Amino acid sequence: MIPEATRRKPGFDEAHSAPVVLSDGQRWYVPKPWVEIRPVFRDGQAVSAYHVLTAGPELDELVEAIGEAESAQLQVIGAASLAAKLLRHHYELADEDLDQLLRFRIGDDSSLAWVEAIIEIATGQCVPKRSRAGGA
Repeated sequence: MIPEATRRKPGFDEAHSAPVVLSDGQRWYVPKPWVEIRPVFRDGQAVSAYHVLTAGPELDELVEAIGEAESAQLQVIGAASLAAKLLRHHYELADEDLDQLLRFRIGDDSSLAWVEAIIEIATGQCVPKRSRAGGA
């Protein structure tokens, strides 16, 4: 098992990250997307603006490709690629490490859970779950 904390890069920021339990059963953190304000220009002047939730152009393309995947296998490949890029933002991980962390077992709820969690985080659908007592 890879000790998660020992692979963190300098500058790791848990406050702007979301946890996801991967194939090894450990909690790892991936960066959350952010909101960009994109101005609309007419004749060289900003006339309006709109908000966009983004994880950066390369990651946004992966999210879009997952949504357009025509098979479950392609969705898993897309989610694993997205997860790898997100994980490498915070961690020093070799391909062999990713092979271990991002395994998908057909019929395994925990495998489906990490795929769904990665997609939810990247698309801004992750909301901190609260206990009935009101804590996080």
